[in-house]
Amino acid sequence: MLSIAAVIGREFPMDTLKGVSGIEEEIFVNNLKEAVQLSILEERSQVGSIRYRFTHAFFRQTLYEELIAPQRLQLHQQVARSLETQYEKRLEEHAAELAEHFSQSTDPADLKKAVEYGELAAKRSINVYAYGESIRLLEQTLKVQKVLDPDDKAKYCDLLLVLGETLTLAGDPRRAYEIVLPEAFSLAVAINDHTRASHACRSAIDALMSYQAGVALATAEAAEWAERADHYADPNSIDRAWADMCLGLVKCVTEKQKEGVRLITQAVNLARRLNDLQAFWESGYSFLWHVQAPQHAEERLRLAEELAEKSRAGVKVTTIGMALLFIAMTLMEAGQCERAKTFLKELQEIAERTGWVNLLLLSVVVDYYKPFMDGHLEEALSLIQHTQDRARILGLPSVADLLAGTVASLRPRLYLAHTDDELRTAIDLMLDHPAELLPLAYLGRNNEINDALEKQVVNRPGLGTTEDELPAWKDILYLETAVMVKNRQAVELLMQRLCGTSICGMMKNFTCTSRHLGDGAALLGRPDQARKHYQVALELANKLKFRPEIALIRLQIAELLLEHYPDEKREALEHLDFSIREFREMKMQPSLEKALRHKDILKA
Repeated sequence: MLSIAAVIGREFPMDTLKGVSGIEEEIFVNNLKEAVQLSILEERSQVGSIRYRFTHAFFRQTLYEELIAPQRLQLHQQVARSLETQYEKRLEEHAAELAEHFSQSTDPADLKKAVEYGELAAKRSINVYAYGESIRLLEQTLKVQKVLDPDDKAKYCDLLLVLGETLTLAGDPRRAYEIVLPEAFSLAVAINDHTRASHACRSAIDALMSYQAGVALATAEAAEWAERADHYADPNSIDRAWADMCLGLVKCVTEKQKEGVRLITQAVNLARRLNDLQAFWESGYSFLWHVQAPQHAEERLRLAEELAEKSRAGVKVTTIGMALLFIAMTLMEAGQCERAKTFLKELQEIAERTGWVNLLLLSVVVDYYKPFMDGHLEEALSLIQHTQDRARILGLPSVADLLAGTVASLRPRLYLAHTDDELRTAIDLMLDHPAELLPLAYLGRNNEINDALEKQVVNRPGLGTTEDELPAWKDILYLETAVMVKNRQAVELLMQRLCGTSICGMMKNFTCTSRHLGDGAALLGRPDQARKHYQVALELANKLKFRPEIALIRLQIAELLLEHYPDEKREALEHLDFSIREFREMKMQPSLEKALRHKDILKA
């Protein structure tokens, strides 16, 4: 009897053991009693069922290995059929056990059931975010499928596709895009199946982005997968929408923004027309992520509103999580801060529920906003550094480096006056990123900045026209830096592009766009225009309760009033005194020193 129990598993229901053993009731009970008294088994009764468990895995293993192969096969078949009968109405709950027992058979019918139950169990594990268990089940199912029908490449490909996606969710995207998904793609090509080939391409790009974040899109691997997706996508199909999205993303990060925007827009429209919710949600947030030129501000807001109200039926929860971030960013850029917070809160809830590494890291970054906006800059910087460390521990070094090279990491360093060495490190991590110009300005490397502005702004073809698809947040950073080095030509061009935009600059640049427009107008000798921009910036910063920005804006207003409106010296001093107090409390040393210099001049 104990040998049969060993075949069932380490833990087993009494009814299953009784049904398979066929032993008379009295003998069965006495045998159980003796096994419990000898501490071989222990009773683990639950409401509605009686279960037993081997007290030590060694007991079960020894008993199992004492059976010869034919005995084990026969008993596994008996156990499988008994479980099917016993759990006829709850097969999904016990699919993993059924898959295990049917997989021990040599009968093709049983092996087919093993594959079916293995898939069912893996899907159930994914639905409860038990990714590790799902991977184990899928790997076992692949082995069984290879024995059952090694020539069924379509089935094997399908299993590999699910395994690849699950590896990405489990935090092992590198194995997905280097091993599993290339094999799935090769099988799809071998059977000339365009849909499966497209699926493999899309999943590979997802895995690449999970491992390397947005920088993955600029790699040769991403370009190759996007081109493959383009090749195998049939016209007017959902695969065409996916291919356009992937190809568009790659082009957007490889200085082909105009073509990228066209392709992503095409993907959104096709997904909407075909009413494919998964494709619409994913292409929709891709649009919000990469289509950020000023002329698209209204279109972005409309799409964010559409996604916010869109059905989520059948959409992957991880896709929804990512989309919520970009919906929130778009709403916040439009000044809808409180509404944006509800979507960020939901993102954090999804991250905790799913355990997906990338969403968990994003949710920590979301935590950054409150201390930063409250002026607790050291706490905000510490959160970013903690997230970087966590990314490295989780095997995502590219994500860690990306976080180190973001404006989120840079702003508090600049405001707190960190060392020159730290700023040089930031510059190295921000290679070719517009934000790298900010630490260069603090280090006094103006020639390098002016060279960059000449290339990226002054000589940029079509700047300020509808043909110019450079994201607005990049030009906002260029404007901020151009003002610092007094590059009036660049400032003039950037002012023409950004004036009138509704983009507040908060979510991407952690600042208020209108403040920099005010700085630009002041530099160009337009004090009245500067004052209007500062007023808009101050209203927004007060609405957002954005403490560092409020202090910086009021300092700029003080400077403007002192220079151009001598009759309003009293108001200027009020702004100046407020800024000095705030800079001291927030430890914003460079800004404090600047404000105090004005105070000293006034005293003199």
